[in-house]
Amino acid sequence: MVSKEQLIEVVKRVCGKEEVEAESAFETLGMDSTNIVEVLIELEMVLDMDILDANVNLYEMVTVADMYNYLASLTSAAEG
Repeated sequence: MVSKEQLIEVVKRVCGKEEVEAESAFETLGMDSTNIVEVLIELEMVLDMDILDANVNLYEMVTVADMYNYLASLTSAAEG
């Protein structure tokens, strides 16, 4: 499972901003759906698991915390 800190570091790299928190909205960070997919692809490589599938709804990921919660639900489903 990715930690919030790891996720924030990946988001920082993709958006090019230093001020990123869990409550940060992707739109505020200047990120669009392509950038969000880029973050998810990078996380797929880090976690060695499929994240992008037919069930992913990018429009539900408004903040970094939303993405973290989505990843947590995937991880718990894979473990359970």
